[in-house]
Amino acid sequence: MSRTILISLVAASVATVWCDSLPAADQRDSNAAALSKALVTYTEVRDPCTDRSATRNAYFGDLHIHTGFSYDVSPFGSTTTPTDAYNFARGAAIGIPPFDEDGKPTSTYQLRTPLDFAAVTDHAEFFGEFGLCTDPSSSVYDEAACKYLRGDGGEFFMTFVGSLLSDSPQQVESICAEDPAACVEQAKSLWSITREMAEEAYDRSSRCEFTTFVGYEHTGTPNSNNYHRNVIFRNGNVPERAISYIDAPTGLELWTALTDECLDGVDGCDVLVIPHNSNLSSGSMFPSYATGFETVESAQAAARLRAQMEPIMEIFQHKGNSECFNGFPGIIGAPDELCEFEQVRAVGERRLVFGDTVELRFCEEGEIGFRGFTTAGCVSRNDFFRTVLLTGLQDEAKIGVNPYKFGAIGSTDTHLALSGATDQADWPGHLPAEAELKARLRAGFGSPQSLVSNPGGLAGIWAVENSRDALFEAMRRREVFGTSGTRIQPRLFAGWDIDAQACSLADLPEHGYAHGVPMGSDLAAAPADGRPRLLATAIRDPDAAALQKLQIIKGRVDATGQAHYEVIDVAGTSATDGEMDGKINLLTGEWRGEGSNSLCAVFEDEAFDPAESVYYYLRVVEVPTLRWSWAQCVALPPGERPAACQNDAPRTIQEMAWTSPIWYVPPTGE
Repeated sequence: MSRTILISLVAASVATVWCDSLPAADQRDSNAAALSKALVTYTEVRDPCTDRSATRNAYFGDLHIHTGFSYDVSPFGSTTTPTDAYNFARGAAIGIPPFDEDGKPTSTYQLRTPLDFAAVTDHAEFFGEFGLCTDPSSSVYDEAACKYLRGDGGEFFMTFVGSLLSDSPQQVESICAEDPAACVEQAKSLWSITREMAEEAYDRSSRCEFTTFVGYEHTGTPNSNNYHRNVIFRNGNVPERAISYIDAPTGLELWTALTDECLDGVDGCDVLVIPHNSNLSSGSMFPSYATGFETVESAQAAARLRAQMEPIMEIFQHKGNSECFNGFPGIIGAPDELCEFEQVRAVGERRLVFGDTVELRFCEEGEIGFRGFTTAGCVSRNDFFRTVLLTGLQDEAKIGVNPYKFGAIGSTDTHLALSGATDQADWPGHLPAEAELKARLRAGFGSPQSLVSNPGGLAGIWAVENSRDALFEAMRRREVFGTSGTRIQPRLFAGWDIDAQACSLADLPEHGYAHGVPMGSDLAAAPADGRPRLLATAIRDPDAAALQKLQIIKGRVDATGQAHYEVIDVAGTSATDGEMDGKINLLTGEWRGEGSNSLCAVFEDEAFDPAESVYYYLRVVEVPTLRWSWAQCVALPPGERPAACQNDAPRTIQEMAWTSPIWYVPPTGE
């Protein structure tokens, strides 16, 4: 297939052009009211932001954060609260493990650059138990399960986890059975405290320095497969309870309950749901909607509800990469070596899981596997962003609705309240048990942790301003991106008449919006003999490595229903880390090869077929750097390095960013 790259610029000047294209500060101030009215619909009382842009600003945050309010954090000594997590996100230092004999943190940690936004998403399933177990006046305060939840010892982990492994989950009987109403009221109380702490940390002034969202995690693990979702509310108008996996054990039940209790039940309430770690779901998170329903109408209704409630997914976090996986049967596409980036499973590996030896394999079509969360189970094409997007196109061709029109974000899933702590060089771990380097370097067991884990990613949002409404609207329209932890700023536009020389324009973003659509959008019907042009740009994180290349990922479904994908280098160098050719110093991390501060390209797809459904997204790749598991070892004198520094983990990585796709679907009848 022929391809034409119309223009590719590799120059630091792109960053300057981008910034210079924004209105001057005084002009933005004078246009504040008009911009807010035209581009943001406020649902709450607040001051308009002084810093705003009709062509959007890039904001970085974390929408997946756990504190001591979570059942899998508090037993291990952590007493952090959402307030601590928000303070940390804003730049304050907080205490981290290990703990001393009095349970106090022995060190502190602080972000180099504060976040723009955050949402604490503690597990909602045992809010009631937590409330009763931390109230000395409660009649169950001295129950063994309560002592465990407070960190006072005992082997009761499976008492809590067992409920989440069931498809008929229940509250912990020894805590809630005596007075179920008290358990419900305590759950509501802790949810209210969570909401209040988010409200207190939210900057409603015109400075707009920090935005919080009220949220929680809906945590189900049926058949030991990951079935977890984060629930994010637009504003402070929220239901009186956090609807947990125990209340609603399926996605359909959750979306229906949120419709009833938020959208239809509370004035001004709006919500979206973000599935995460689909890489560990073994086919359970994203099944095809083309089968399993009595009628096409019932499939359409379920698919529409899902598409409305789940506009974005988490493509990267500490439990691994959910972008892509090589070798799926039934999909045509060349192997993509970057799919191996922070991948936690490999087909053909043998794992010992709960006494059984299993060999990892691909799932059969329509199969839902078992024990995906433990990195066992089968691996489904629908577990990954790139290929579930193809399933969405195939479903749309069959039932007329695409349930999987996902935008992409990253987040950390930290369990230490360390919002956005993604620095490889000094990452202090994910759990209290990983406080020491030698513990982080262990092979680990069960769900991805320790050596196979990583610091996690960040959520990026292109929004008019840093307010709840502006950020939420951007998430709803999928004008979002994810990174593996660094603050790369990627942008993608597509249109039929984007200028071939757009990379040299002083008004690059304005041109993208005027002549095309941004990431997360649909292309209009193709004009006669039209071919889409994609305007792809990226600016490096000034505190991270240089950029190596831009890649367009194209997915399509042909006239026979066959799914294809293709990875196309459009800017930068196509060199890979491979053997490194001596370009990276493994003792210092110094990169001596090519790299760019910014990259830009206009790509025209000459192989475009207007009769085929297609999507495009942008992947940005940095030059190689040292992975945390090696970087933290070589920072120590040789004699002080733990023996576990000699391990089989990669010593280098290439940090990435991924944009939401842009879709084209032929008009009905073509």
